[in-house]
Formats: sequence, C-alpha cells, structure tokens
Amino acid sequence: MPNAIVTGANSGIGLETARELARSGHHVVLLCRNRERAEAAKADIDGSVEGASTEIVLADLGLQADVRRAAAELADRLDGLDVLVDNAGLSVRRRERTAEGHDQMLAVNHLGPFLLTNLLLPLLQASAPSRIVVVASEAHKFRKLNIDDLEGDTRGYGIGGLPRYGETKLMNILFTRELARRIEGTGVTVNAVHPGTVSTNLGSPPAILAGLIGRFMKTPEQGAFTSLVVATDPALDGVSGSYFINGKRADDKLNAQARDDALAKELWDRSAALVGLP
Repeated sequence: MPNAIVTGANSGIGLETARELARSGHHVVLLCRNRERAEAAKADIDGSVEGASTEIVLADLGLQADVRRAAAELADRLDGLDVLVDNAGLSVRRRERTAEGHDQMLAVNHLGPFLLTNLLLPLLQASAPSRIVVVASEAHKFRKLNIDDLEGDTRGYGIGGLPRYGETKLMNILFTRELARRIEGTGVTVNAVHPGTVSTNLGSPPAILAGLIGRFMKTPEQGAFTSLVVATDPALDGVSGSYFINGKRADDKLNAQARDDALAKELWDRSAALVGLP
C-alpha cells in the first residue's frame, strides 16, 4: 500500500485531500497540530471511506523542534513515502511570533514545510517515483518578496494580512522551483498548486469583504481537486517544478519573481540557515 502524508489534514482542503488519497488506496498519515481535531478527522475519513488506512502524527509546523521530532517519528513508522502534500497554512491579520522567535506566518507557511520536506526526502527517494505537492496560492502576486527581510520586520502585514500571506505563498513557489532543480533525476517530483479561493478555517477575511467573496468561494472538496490531480494523475509522471491551477499547468500565471531562479536559490540558502540545514 502506498504511503501519503498530508499536513493540516484535520479540516478544509487537507481533510478532503486525505480522504480522497485514502479512497484511492493510500495509507494516509494525518499530520496535524491539534490532537482532538486530528482524531475527529481520522474518524470522519475512516467512517466515510471503506477500508481506509489512516494514522495521526502530531506536529506544530510553526516550531522547528516539533517538525524535527515528527520527521524522526515518521522515519520510524514508514519504510517509504509516495506522496507528501504540504498543505497546512496560516493566515492572520496581525504579526505574532512563535516560541522560537520567528514571524508566525513565515514559520508555518514556509519554514515548517521547507524543513519537513527536506527531512522526509530520504523516505520519498526510497519510494521513487514519488511526488511532493506544495499548496501555494495566486496570492503570491499581492506583494513582492524582500529577500533581506524574510521575517517581515520592516513592513506591516497589509490589509487583513493578505499581502504578508501572499509573500509566504511566493516563498512556497520559489521553494518548489529550487527543490525541483536539486532533486532532478532522483525520481521525486515537486509541484506547486493554487487550490482556488476556498471556504476553510485558514483565516477570516475582513468583515466588509466576507459577504462579497463568500459567494465566489470553492468548497473544500473543489479546492482539493488540483492537489489530488498533481499527487496522483499518471499523466504527470516526471513533471516537476511547475505550477497548477484547476488541475492544469499554469506556469504562465506566475509573476516575475516566482520565475526568478536566482531568487529561488537565495531564498533556499537563507531558509536553510534559518532552520539549521546545511
């Protein structure tokens, strides 16, 4: 049975992604921060998918120590990894710091998945051909990345935190781009996806906007579609370093910074320093 890990699998897009991977015959690890919500999600999947094989690993992606512990636990539990979906994300309106001193959105949306994915590469290579799916967003277009200020100390979060969220999603795409270059030829592929504007508990928009955008939002099931296509479609064997929208390649939709290979490498080097990787 192939193995899959979905981060942030307790609700929304992550829950539906985990459910459908279980339905397609994967053993699915729900990597979640909150035990109660994770157990509820596991019960939901197990109750709705006949023969579902699921388990829970707890980790707060905003804390590097937690990510390292979870990665070690996964290495002990699994003998290989066929699909990793970096889905967990956070959107907040005001700056907060993690217990380790990092900007919270940077820590959860970029540094956490960056570290986790790197630590799980041996498992992915053991199951090659295998796939990594990074859930990014069209929000990457909302503000340019200042490579000298990854923590966002010199600028505010912007209206509703959306510009800062967009910065971290741009980091996701640049991470995907550089990782694809580094793992070329290993049998592991990595691609980024935009799930659409989805009604989830990721974050609350300003009240004045909620009524307007709500009517245009996708359901979590619809939002999971592109992640599932990129994770499982045989037609995408060997495709790596691309960006997908509505189940199709959409590299032409990326902004200029998201296509900048030099910026991608610089972000990688600085991120590696922040998480203690060589």
